[in-house]
Amino acid sequence: MDMAIYLRLSRENDGSVSLDTQRAACARWLATHGHDPADATEYVDAGVSGASPLEQRTGMRALMESRPDIVVTRKQDRYARSVTEFLRLVAWAEQCGTSLATADGNLDTSTPHGRMVANVLASLASWEREIISARITEGHATRRTQGRWGSGRPPYGYRITRRDGAAYLEVDDEQAQRIRTAVAKLTEDGTVATTARLTGLSEPQWRRLLKSPTLRGQRSHKGSLVLSADGVTPVQFADPILNAAEAKAVRERLLALATGTDRAPRRAAPLCAGMAHCYRCAGRLNGGTSDKGVALYKCKQGHVTMYAATLDERVSAEFLSTWGTFAEHRVSLEGGSDLSGQLAEVDEQLRRAVDMRLTAGPATLAILEEKQHELEAAYARLRAAHDPDVREMLVPTGRTLGEAWEDPAERPRLLADMGLSVTLHPKQRADRIVIHWGPDPADDALDAVLRDEFLGDADLVALTCLH
Repeated sequence: MDMAIYLRLSRENDGSVSLDTQRAACARWLATHGHDPADATEYVDAGVSGASPLEQRTGMRALMESRPDIVVTRKQDRYARSVTEFLRLVAWAEQCGTSLATADGNLDTSTPHGRMVANVLASLASWEREIISARITEGHATRRTQGRWGSGRPPYGYRITRRDGAAYLEVDDEQAQRIRTAVAKLTEDGTVATTARLTGLSEPQWRRLLKSPTLRGQRSHKGSLVLSADGVTPVQFADPILNAAEAKAVRERLLALATGTDRAPRRAAPLCAGMAHCYRCAGRLNGGTSDKGVALYKCKQGHVTMYAATLDERVSAEFLSTWGTFAEHRVSLEGGSDLSGQLAEVDEQLRRAVDMRLTAGPATLAILEEKQHELEAAYARLRAAHDPDVREMLVPTGRTLGEAWEDPAERPRLLADMGLSVTLHPKQRADRIVIHWGPDPADDALDAVLRDEFLGDADLVALTCLH
């Protein structure tokens, strides 16, 4: 008689269902029924779920191909935890003349009674699996509402800490500092791709992190923000890495980059990109190349063209001769209290409370009304303290504009700060390049005020176009 022992283990968790425990139980059953365990062939599926299809299990597939006369396993759930899969195994056994048995004595398909028990046990195994799954899901939901960390790797910027026998998240200072540095660069003039390098994340990972509520110490589950039991207040899993104003600035920057309203200049952009125009159509001169690959400035309508090196050298020389000895200043923002980010978050919670009141029952209506009053009071306090007005202060950097010009990466910014405007004329004109420094005509009034204010200080008079 051809005999087989089937062993299956989903994962190694304790000794009660280990492969050795299953093997010993099957050997005892064979010996009790007059068989020599040494004559049985073992088929093992380690690390395989009982709900997986029979054909996807290496050991079970080999067993079914060998068609033994009798198969024994420790308990019925070792065969399958799915009613469908177990009934398929019973049908296969009947077709092949194979008896299925379990070492605990609850199953023996060689008898009608055993076949009936097999069907009942299969249903119970499936029910048990569904109960376990529901219990696990409920446990995850409870941990989420309590602000506890469930499982898996923590999000970038945080690490796992244990207290009171449970896992929580706390800020990883080193990673958090990288995030703040990258966010500062992003909201200033950076892109997602360039700032991702500052964190060590890939661009897709960095973009997902920026779009998620994680950096505010919150989490989302299946696309929705995780809320506390009141259904209004977000659960705080950890201290936020970004404050509300910084998170709002990130959202606005991502929106600007996505819509193209504030894209950062490309690396290959010409020195005077956006500042050089055609004399005839007033259109901006696009960068391009000649047939020989030489960089050009050229009008989109084809009115004028010039080698980029020729125009850039002229602009460079005039910048240094006009501004090179002046002290460089940067604009520093002082004062103000921008609470727009916090106002937006409270407003979002207030909207959720109002929406929930529309469908709330009598038991929860009073709780939601109280929550709404609390949020309205918080919004009023924030609104009273909200004062976004700031003062722009010119702060010297300690170097001259000529010294700043030595850094090629700084040159486009310096030209823009000094209000560069270049007009390119046709070849028939003796001097084709006309350079103008200063603000737009619409800013003439402000320019006059600044010049009057700083009259007597040559450096500051010259730098009024930095406003």
